[in-house]
Amino acid sequence: MTATTNSAAASTPAAAGVQDLKPAVTVTVESLRQWGIEAFTRAGLAEEGARAVTEVQLESSLRGQPTHNMGDIPRYAAQVADGRLNPNPNIRVTRETMVHAQLDGDNAPGQWVGVIAMRKALEKAKQTGVGLVTAGHSNHYGAAGHYAWMAATEGFIGLSTTNGGPCLAPWGGASATFGNNPLGAAVPAGNHHPIVLDIAMSTVAMGKIGLALAEGKPLPLNWVLDTQGRPSTDPADFRASLLGVPIAEHKGYGLTMIMEVLAGVLTGADFPWQHRDDRAARHTYEPNLGHFFMAINPELFMSRAEFLDRVDQMIAAAKASTLAEGVSEILVPGEREMRNRERHLLQGVPLLPSTHRSLLTYSAKAGLKTELVAVA
Repeated sequence: MTATTNSAAASTPAAAGVQDLKPAVTVTVESLRQWGIEAFTRAGLAEEGARAVTEVQLESSLRGQPTHNMGDIPRYAAQVADGRLNPNPNIRVTRETMVHAQLDGDNAPGQWVGVIAMRKALEKAKQTGVGLVTAGHSNHYGAAGHYAWMAATEGFIGLSTTNGGPCLAPWGGASATFGNNPLGAAVPAGNHHPIVLDIAMSTVAMGKIGLALAEGKPLPLNWVLDTQGRPSTDPADFRASLLGVPIAEHKGYGLTMIMEVLAGVLTGADFPWQHRDDRAARHTYEPNLGHFFMAINPELFMSRAEFLDRVDQMIAAAKASTLAEGVSEILVPGEREMRNRERHLLQGVPLLPSTHRSLLTYSAKAGLKTELVAVA
């Protein structure tokens, strides 16, 4: 078994070529779900894993996220089919106490590992108030915010991060050393949508850069660096360096290291500089990505009613702020995505025309029988 590719290009939706100018194609939620499950089971993935991975990717599409969504399923299914992802893994606990557990992902799809790990963290939190779970020997797990949101839907504070391929230099350096270790966090609220934060450690997520390249869009300044560590707008510079710009300059670099302590050091997984694309391309390297999950029961500190009321007060204070020029509404992290989710559950999921084409192309190639039902 070999590594998945960790470059920005690998995070780009399978569709690609030129910028889409046609309107989105809206597809029913259930047909997308069944299409994903069939794509994975036909590729050989166990049904439990097929359902877990599909649900993680579908949730991103429901929220209107431009990357880590249903458009990536053909790529993941191909990795299952050619043996780069283990279709029948033994995802198991290797160490455990009352409040923590370590999992071995056995080279399973990272989304499957992530769902099991966060469920384990919630199990611990329900018993003791806090659940800490790490997972190693895993793969890319999609959007970090999804796992934190899983905790918030059950009334818990959730945190998650992961490591991956190198795409950030240490502050003052010019070689890719650290990953884009995201921070996923979610907090339940009483009368508002939960707060859901999902941020990469670069100014722009690598998937968004890859999407811009695939659609032929220009790269704005302060998105990427060249091989000398200088800001660039030239796609060729990025393809040569694979270097993003850290958020908040040296502060983002420092936060990256802290996330790597959780996702790399504690998990026993490989560090970003060990996830080199050249080894993956030669099929000489077995993956070992690490994930970290935390669930916190706010009732350790106060009653649930008081906690939710205080979160609501915080949100209300934010929304009551004087509006800046040109702004019509203040949103909390994740609010726009949660509104998208509610709307798309009722009206169907809009797909970029290129994404829709790529799913249809994969259907024909893999002989899938599930039809993607367009909403009239």
